[in-house]
Amino acid sequence: MHQLINKKKIYFYIFSFFFLTTILNNNFITNFNDSFSINEIKIISNSESINKKISLEIKHLKNKNIFFLKEDVFYSKLKKLNYLENIKVKKKYPSTIIIDFSNTNLVAVTFINQKKYFVGENGKFINANLFKEKEKLPIIFGNFEIKEYLSLKSKLLKYGIDQKKIKKYYFHKNKRWDLYFNNNFILKLPQKNINYALKIYKEFKNLNELRANSIVDLRIPNRIILNNE
Repeated sequence: MHQLINKKKIYFYIFSFFFLTTILNNNFITNFNDSFSINEIKIISNSESINKKISLEIKHLKNKNIFFLKEDVFYSKLKKLNYLENIKVKKKYPSTIIIDFSNTNLVAVTFINQKKYFVGENGKFINANLFKEKEKLPIIFGNFEIKEYLSLKSKLLKYGIDQKKIKKYYFHKNKRWDLYFNNNFILKLPQKNINYALKIYKEFKNLNELRANSIVDLRIPNRIILNNE
């Protein structure tokens, strides 16, 4: 009988030990999660509309444990916002996430299905509602790929063409550009060998005064057709 009582005591102690250990562990886990739960996400931006967009993308990550949540989760969400560049996500213990980034440079305006978009230097079409146009940007007409426009920009820069004086671009179906300058001067570029055409144009411009409302046509290889309206 005495042995039976001892066994009961042992079972009671074992059960009590596991019960208390479980409670303590659960309390520890709960306290740990509460102490290191993300309760603040700081977004370094002066744009209220962009802040709202970012907040919507990552709001479900709030209250997650900062230790177990990897920065890659934030990056994958933020990369959906195609106007963000140089994204940096930093953990500030115990409970804060800091998000820093820069906006891509806006280089032009275009219209797709009658909706206005900015052309980003990062090669993306960006919803015009997200930004205010700080400076007058050139307008691009036609069905073009951004890489084609950025390639043209680099060529114009190479030959010292002042792009600030260009008010609009026309991209034709045969993948050829027309450039319209502020003084209504028009430069018609060929479909191919644009570098060579711009070199010829630059040399011609240095030797001749090009008047407003005139057209320089470089579409025919090795020929410059000047039309003074």
